[in-house]
Amino acid sequence: AEGGQYDKAVAVLEAYDGDYPLVRYYKGFYLKKLGKEAEAIEEYRAGEDSDPSYCFPNKLEDIQVLRDVADSVKDAAKACYYLGNLYYDKLQYEQAISLWERSEKICDTYPTLERNLSIAYYNKSGEHEKALWRLERAFSLDRNDARVFLELDQLYQKLARTPAQRLEKFRENLNLIEKRDDLYTEYVTVLNLNGLYEEAYDAIMSHEFRTWEGAEGKISTQYKTALLEMAKEAIFAGDDAKAENLLRRALELPLCLGEGRLEGTKDNHIYFTLGLALERQGRADEAKECYEKATLGAMEPAGVMYYYDQPADMVLYQGLAKAKLGLTGQANARFYKLVDYGEQHIRDSFKMDYFAVSMPDMSVFDADMTQKNVNHCNYLMGLGRLGLGQKAEAASCFGRVLEADPNHQNAAIYRKMAGR
Repeated sequence: AEGGQYDKAVAVLEAYDGDYPLVRYYKGFYLKKLGKEAEAIEEYRAGEDSDPSYCFPNKLEDIQVLRDVADSVKDAAKACYYLGNLYYDKLQYEQAISLWERSEKICDTYPTLERNLSIAYYNKSGEHEKALWRLERAFSLDRNDARVFLELDQLYQKLARTPAQRLEKFRENLNLIEKRDDLYTEYVTVLNLNGLYEEAYDAIMSHEFRTWEGAEGKISTQYKTALLEMAKEAIFAGDDAKAENLLRRALELPLCLGEGRLEGTKDNHIYFTLGLALERQGRADEAKECYEKATLGAMEPAGVMYYYDQPADMVLYQGLAKAKLGLTGQANARFYKLVDYGEQHIRDSFKMDYFAVSMPDMSVFDADMTQKNVNHCNYLMGLGRLGLGQKAEAASCFGRVLEADPNHQNAAIYRKMAGR
């Protein structure tokens, strides 16, 4: 075709016996160059009717062909959609949105188009409610698409929907959660967020998880959370033996999680709580051993963490364990470090750095990282205040976090602890 031999280009394309949109479009484009207008339009329409599932135009040459299809066929919804995808990839967001909106006016029943518009409206136009309407519509057009449901749940989180509201949506679509491990992990997390720890534990143990890059520690964290929170309830109910059993299970990761213990994991929260359960049973030496294990790890808090960083609450438990061991000064040093870090960094403006690929959230929707930093600093200050015994101040800090992000799991857990 670049040599002007359009008849030979058409002959080559005719050798393809499949039904791929771009083959049809290019064949029509070359037929038009040969003056065969009617045949060209026929091929353009055939391209419109072809399966769009794996069609991803990405070359500059594709722009000319798709433009001609859109100009020649009034109802070329798919050509406008493909062209919008191409422009979005090339960072031409306004043109992409315009083309997708043009496509939707022609045909508003294609779920992926609605999904793409939702992402563009949220990330590039800042039209959040409009984005929600589009994504809910995308899911309503295909209620078997587990990926779109996962993304819809992510958008609900961005728009501060409560854990109870999210759980209601999961309950309505339980048929989808087995399709994706990331979706299943989110379901388990929502159960824990709603305090349904036994149900979360049972859901984990009935599923075989597979590891994937960037998710290290996610399902094991929910496994430990479910058991740890059940153990706390057992302690408050006076059943220390049950608490001990639950906590020892939390220290052993079952094969169904699909992952082992991350390098550097200290489990201070589990060892400290196990120490309490043992101490209440009169087993002081065993309790002391657990408290000593709970003091391990770095004592310096960090910013909005990457998935492999030490969680900030491990510093809290280091301090609580130090206090149990009679090392009050060392305990308070850790609590004040948490408070000081929060106070000093709460006004920081977040800048994405080279290693931001390791951020723990894998979402198609952009996060307000400056707000996440504010939440993180309030969370750290809450942990420090809790360690210092300033429970009302701690609850206030955690409350500010939850007001901005109702799905901050640890803020909810430690606000509950501050209330006890």
